[in-house]
Amino acid sequence: MKKEIVINSLNIDFKGEFKLNNQLFTIPGVINGEKVLVEVDDNPRFKKAKLLKIITPSKNRVNPICPIFNKCGGCSLQHIKYQEQLVLKTKWMNDLFYNKFKKNFNIPLVLGMKDPKHYRNKNQMVIKKDKNKIIAGMYEEGTHQVLDFNNCFIQDEIINKVQEQIKKLIIEFKYQPFDEDKKTGLFRHILVKRSSSTKEILVVLVTSKLDFPGKNNFVKALIKLNKEITSVVQNVNDRKTSAVLGEKEVVLYGPGFIFDNLLGKKFKITSKSFYQINSLQTEVLYQAAIKEANLSKDDVLLDAYAGVGTIGLICADKVKKVYSVEIVKDAVKCGKDNAKYNNISNVVFVNDDATKYINELAQRKEHIDVIIMDPPRSGSTKEFLNAIKLIKPKKIVYVSCNPITQVDDLEYLLDQYTIKSIQGVDMFPFTNHVETITLLCLKEPKK
Repeated sequence: MKKEIVINSLNIDFKGEFKLNNQLFTIPGVINGEKVLVEVDDNPRFKKAKLLKIITPSKNRVNPICPIFNKCGGCSLQHIKYQEQLVLKTKWMNDLFYNKFKKNFNIPLVLGMKDPKHYRNKNQMVIKKDKNKIIAGMYEEGTHQVLDFNNCFIQDEIINKVQEQIKKLIIEFKYQPFDEDKKTGLFRHILVKRSSSTKEILVVLVTSKLDFPGKNNFVKALIKLNKEITSVVQNVNDRKTSAVLGEKEVVLYGPGFIFDNLLGKKFKITSKSFYQINSLQTEVLYQAAIKEANLSKDDVLLDAYAGVGTIGLICADKVKKVYSVEIVKDAVKCGKDNAKYNNISNVVFVNDDATKYINELAQRKEHIDVIIMDPPRSGSTKEFLNAIKLIKPKKIVYVSCNPITQVDDLEYLLDQYTIKSIQGVDMFPFTNHVETITLLCLKEPKK
């Protein structure tokens, strides 16, 4: 059935919500206050709604830039003016924290970008064969179908160009994409990383096997097309897995890594090392987090879930000592290398589970003044939070890529800590994600 409705609410993914016959439906691509025409299938087993027409558009509506906006699903907020995206994310944060703690925190506007386009410094594309044609792109939302597309407007423009060059060379050299069913073919993925400061480019060619005939000529042809490529790595993924990268790697050109600079520090980036996708906003995020931490030269800092140690190393010259703990071995090795590159000697790198390590610190009664924690989307663990309560740092700066799990963790700490400030940072413009920085301070002991 077709129905005219007015959108009065958006869900946590910023999709429109409406009720019909006591059933809740969601539709993407709409804005609060808009009158729209939808087609509804209210079959209880397969209920769905499809947007047919915007009857009364919002003043905040814009035409999406990307031609595959309705298929990709990556940039789900393209139809909304960028400044309004920041307003919506701020409102969502305020609502989330209010509903959880029944207190109005008056969270300031999410920190956005002056130019929110072409911000991603990393991209990966899947290589497939479709009707005897080699295609490269990303998966269509909710499917295993590959969208043949090379001009993503949130990706670095040079990365777009390099990936298109690689795709053409794969066709020219007559390489075949890997077929998951037949277990034939060579190429599985293309991964490209580009430094926003040095402009160096790392290309990772993900193949199904080590044997790579004509690889030297292939790499020479690629370098000739783009002089900014400083490293080419072959990653071998011979597993039946959805993971992009395998364990074995061979450096085909250059040192096998690139460098980037963040807030005056130099960082090594490899194929496997975690590094923030948006370099410009990472500096905004870290500056805001460090400002909240208000560090002093006598402080001992714990950088938990540290990745390659970026924020801990940036803080190193502001404190007495840093413990940097990270479970991924390759990331810890990168962290140690980064310390050497920056002549930093007061950071202790620990390859361990953050929960296990902080409990060891608590048992040893180690003194920690400040904790900066940036856990995965699933949040921290009760064991980690309990150890915080034993150590009793005077401040916790909790950086989160998922505020929904963050508020649960914060609630668990509020018997000993007070939320002093909350700030959102728009790390991924045009998506429904928002990064949050929350400062907690230890409560004064009752007299």
